[in-house]
Amino acid sequence: MLHIVTGSDNNYMAGVMALIASTAFHNPRVRFTVLDMGIAEDNCRKLAELATRLSLRIDRISIEASRFAHLTVRRAHLNRAAYMRLLIPELLPEDDRLVYMDSDMIVVDDLSALMQVELGDCPIAAVADPSPAPRELAATGTRLGEYVNSGLLVMNLPVWRAEKLSCRCLEILSDPKAAWYCEDQSAINIVCRDRIVLLPAQYNIYANLPTYKCVEELPSRISVLHYVVNVKPWMWNVAFGEIWHFHAGRIADLMPPPHRHNWRQKLRRVEAARRSVFGLLCGKRKYWKRRSTAKAIRSQIVLPYLAKAGANPAGFGDKFGAAGCDRVMPARN
Repeated sequence: MLHIVTGSDNNYMAGVMALIASTAFHNPRVRFTVLDMGIAEDNCRKLAELATRLSLRIDRISIEASRFAHLTVRRAHLNRAAYMRLLIPELLPEDDRLVYMDSDMIVVDDLSALMQVELGDCPIAAVADPSPAPRELAATGTRLGEYVNSGLLVMNLPVWRAEKLSCRCLEILSDPKAAWYCEDQSAINIVCRDRIVLLPAQYNIYANLPTYKCVEELPSRISVLHYVVNVKPWMWNVAFGEIWHFHAGRIADLMPPPHRHNWRQKLRRVEAARRSVFGLLCGKRKYWKRRSTAKAIRSQIVLPYLAKAGANPAGFGDKFGAAGCDRVMPARN
């Protein structure tokens, strides 16, 4: 059986709920474990209700934030909850293989093939990061195409336990002179270097518009969308966001209240919109390409996915960026 582990504090519970709903939509035989670092009691109750409604097994494991109090977090959009994936080999001693997924992902296809990937003595299988920072490659001793994104990991747990890879990652993260920016992702790349099975890109497709400079760069196959960095669909209207809202809407009564933006977030959004409008009015090629790419995402990927999933695309408004994945794969009812 497909076993997926994700983790969250209370801030990312909207992502957790939509991830579970979307996975179950395409993978009815799935089991979830949610690593809990401060999920509110009301959201825990909703998680239990979701398990009943979808006829799924959803286990929850509480983790004290103090376990990572000595570790720093350099990226503004992350917190120490991201480190919980390193405890999986310890927390789930009876499992040999499972799939870890970030809570800002959405599933649009059958994932059962991930449980059949040949790992041998490799600790993980993952998707290569399409645009890692050069400093991250240099600091981790990896090359472009080898450095992987840790948002989705097929984990070979006997190897992790035998080689104490989690301890090695935590030791690396404890180094105050560390030269990398991507914390546990880079630590995982270091300890697993040269022993990573590369998965097809479809299992970790970045769902942020700047990833695609033109229509020709859009993915032809998608199994998992990953709303990386600050482009969270429960916060803003974002590229591919309608897919997230479709699955969240199916469990709307269980979803946490909508995110409220502070004034800094609102100002940043207004400034981004101002630059875009100004760029379009000035005829700047970059902005017109971005606009055409956003339209293509919606017409070629988003709307076909929603149609196969049985949604009414008109109900989402013309936001130019959302759902989809069907130049991709058919949804399962």
